[in-house]
Amino acid sequence: MIDRIKRLEALFLEEISTIISKMISTGSFKGFVTITGVRISKDLRTAQVRYSVFGSVEDRITTQEKLSILRSEIGAMLRHRLHLKRIPSFTFVYDDTPEKASKVETIFSVIEKEKNADK
Repeated sequence: MIDRIKRLEALFLEEISTIISKMISTGSFKGFVTITGVRISKDLRTAQVRYSVFGSVEDRITTQEKLSILRSEIGAMLRHRLHLKRIPSFTFVYDDTPEKASKVETIFSVIEKEKNADK
């Protein structure tokens, strides 16, 4: 069952990324939106779709609002594209991992500069 869930998570990640990228190309979103992961519950009824936004805080808020509004439309597209018995009900959750990684990278950069300055 776990292998099936992992396959479904990968499939949903790919399909939702494709749908979102098409919506981005039409100008529906501001900033650069990336689907970073999908977690499906063991009973296959719910899923969390994690996303990140490269842009301002305003872009992130706008993206969250748009995703909430378009959630049912995206679900309908998935039902049409995927021939599965049941499509999980999903929610979009902001993933701040890229921001945290950027901060850590900045800290390492500062440490490296200080280290080189001390030589």
